[in-house]
Amino acid sequence: MILKKPLPRVELGPAWYQQHAGLHVLKLQGSAYQMGWQHGRLLREAIPSGPLHNFRTYVRRLLRRQGLGWLTPLAWQALRLLVGRRVQRRLPAEVREAAQGLAEGADVPLMQVLDAVSMPDVLLWLAARMQRKLDRATAHRLALSLGCSSALAWGSATHDGRLLHARNFDYHGVDCWDRESAVIFYEPEEGQRYVSVASAGVFLGGVTAMNSAGLTLTMHQHMFSDGTRLGGTPAGVVGDQVMRHARTLDEAQEILAAHQPIGCFSYVIGSGHERQVLCHEENPARNVSLRYGADRPAEDTAPDTFRYTNIYIDGALGESEKDLYPSYWRHNQARWQRLGALLEEAHGELDSLGMASMLADNDEQSGCRVRGALAMLMTVGSVVMRPEDGAFWVATGAAPVSRNRFEPFSLRAEGAAPELGALEPARDPASDSAFAAYKRAYLACFERNDPHQARQELASALEQRPDEPCYQGTAGLLALICDDAGSAEAPLRRAVQLGHPDLARVASFQLWLGWALDLQGRREQALEAYTRVLADPTADARVHAAARRDSRRPFNRRRARALNIEFAYADIIQP
Repeated sequence: MILKKPLPRVELGPAWYQQHAGLHVLKLQGSAYQMGWQHGRLLREAIPSGPLHNFRTYVRRLLRRQGLGWLTPLAWQALRLLVGRRVQRRLPAEVREAAQGLAEGADVPLMQVLDAVSMPDVLLWLAARMQRKLDRATAHRLALSLGCSSALAWGSATHDGRLLHARNFDYHGVDCWDRESAVIFYEPEEGQRYVSVASAGVFLGGVTAMNSAGLTLTMHQHMFSDGTRLGGTPAGVVGDQVMRHARTLDEAQEILAAHQPIGCFSYVIGSGHERQVLCHEENPARNVSLRYGADRPAEDTAPDTFRYTNIYIDGALGESEKDLYPSYWRHNQARWQRLGALLEEAHGELDSLGMASMLADNDEQSGCRVRGALAMLMTVGSVVMRPEDGAFWVATGAAPVSRNRFEPFSLRAEGAAPELGALEPARDPASDSAFAAYKRAYLACFERNDPHQARQELASALEQRPDEPCYQGTAGLLALICDDAGSAEAPLRRAVQLGHPDLARVASFQLWLGWALDLQGRREQALEAYTRVLADPTADARVHAAARRDSRRPFNRRRARALNIEFAYADIIQP
């Protein structure tokens, strides 16, 4: 075996940069401004193709999907000025200094950096307003395909008793966040050393991180809640403060409880030395801290384990979540159940490879690749952390990154740690190749607004996985969008024939088949399809309503061209 020599390290005062296995690895040291400037200067070439630009323009692309036409730029500018600027004014001084340093180091306008920083809160605010003020159909058009999975094991659950924290980060930024993934070591003037697993241009370490005191942190966002309020602390800020200053779970809880959030978030924090877990859930009106450990086990899970997706545990917070998109809830529930099953299956033997393999799970045994996969379309970051000794493993390559090799690193040594050994989750080349084609279809349709190219990519996925019902269903929908109802019929009939583990999805396939028949002028057959949907007690309420509507008047080409496919769940946001 020939070992490749590491690429040379670039020094910048106390900071440095090195590329390792396709990952950007950098050390930052000093004041907030200095670390921001070092980040910008060291990653100046990577930042333009990373998530910074994607975040800055993401809301505008969502607004484009609302059919606003020439009003889209005006609506986006209004949101930037009326909401984004209010979020930015609440940024702490040291965060603004870091943003200023990043902008100057990378030679980009400061407002571009601030627009990207404020995007998560603007997005939550916009989604909440849509859910409160507008009709359900409009709200569906803003459905947001986020996931994120956290799993922790310690004590009797792991082979050596040490705490392990595994995390999939599922977020906007496919093909940019993962392309410019970064491991960032921080040594601030005030506070302790910590490491963030992020991407070029993401200068706050409050999303996925571990500190030298043995605490790990992962942040989860709750999209389907109208509980947002401007005037609070922007996303990512408080987690960064926890990593800098908290040495125990009590201190972390105190920091989290003291701030006022803008949106709805949860923080899962593990303590390697205490061998306990803190789950802090919040919206602007309420926050709840839940503690799990040897004397406080989590319900419905194996001993000494904890799992989290994107559903509040606290009942009062859960009441704020809106049941707007059934496939989203089914996916979250399926991931949560799958995590529980995997934690129980390997209980007592869990190690870093076992945790990485959990993150790589694609749920194909359920009969659908997109139903409850932990490795989902938007898995742009994955990490396994072992905080007692500062070891961690970071997934490399393209999304879903958890299906790829995990490279070892050490917070103590501040760099790659090949002596820890890389992690190689088992792969299925045929399945992964098909899903890569499905991802390309998503990028063509959503990022480039090119459904014709998306059809070609999806055809490649179907060649490799013809028995995937949601691939077939999505192929039919793309044909409808492209005014090719004749070609839509066959894959939709195949989707109905294949069935689905969630019976409600079969009713959706029947509805879409009715659309294809209507567009071909075969009204009687379309009515038969709608009748089957109406007679199906498992169908989602919104699908029943659509079948009743389309039984009264035929589905038409104008509506077909306006369909919004949610590729993360292979469903229609507004049926």
